[in-house]
Amino acid sequence: MLAEWLTYLTTPCPRHLREMGYLRELIALRARYRRRRRGWTKHLDQCRGLIAEAARASTRRRKAVVLGSGLLHDIPLADLGCLFGEVVLVDLMHLRAARRKARGLANVRFLDHDLTGVVKAVHAHVNGGGPLPLPAAGGLPEDDADLVVSANILSQLPLLPAQYLERQSRRHSGQEIADFSRALIQHHLAALADVSGTVCLITEVDRQIRDGGKTLRSEDPLHGVPIPLKGKEWIWDIAPRPEMDGAYDLRYRVIGGYWNFRNSTRAAP
Repeated sequence: MLAEWLTYLTTPCPRHLREMGYLRELIALRARYRRRRRGWTKHLDQCRGLIAEAARASTRRRKAVVLGSGLLHDIPLADLGCLFGEVVLVDLMHLRAARRKARGLANVRFLDHDLTGVVKAVHAHVNGGGPLPLPAAGGLPEDDADLVVSANILSQLPLLPAQYLERQSRRHSGQEIADFSRALIQHHLAALADVSGTVCLITEVDRQIRDGGKTLRSEDPLHGVPIPLKGKEWIWDIAPRPEMDGAYDLRYRVIGGYWNFRNSTRAAP
């Protein structure tokens, strides 16, 4: 706990991201990884293997862009660095631990960027008023990429903005916040659909609250938004008891695949 608190105090972070919980959640995710590393092995291996497969399938290899690079646990960074002339790691922020992993890879660059385009505006909306912001039409940063990886981020994009709205503002109904969440997910998928190179998408599609072998509740983390993807599926035991609750386990059903519009549409078998 002391190490996490010191990281929280000493990590540079814009005020709006700190107040909305982004730094806290990133540090908490790193701590959970350390506690559950062995149980996450299958999921992380599946992610890294699929991304490496998509990288090898790319017809051009000038630039790879990873969206949701985060802590880099699920990214085969060395493989991407060897295969591509440049690798750009995109997320709202990166801890020093992630930046250390890229040392020695001269062609790797970090880009702190809001993929939704609305995080700062949501903070301003809650604290100053005005209409609820929605993502504007537009593509991704580094739009000349030959490989774009969206890694375990699709369902996470609306999570903290929606929680901040629910926690700090009483102006919006549950339906309005659900519509807002769907809009962020749809915006990201539309941006991926505009990529002319290879796209690799990995996302959770089902959250399950379980008691042993029995599923007590299942939730759609994509808020009903369909994803145009056929690919590999696996289970991620993200929080077995007592990580979140002494009586229940949390696990995700994850799907991952890739396609390339320069050739024919492809998906991982």
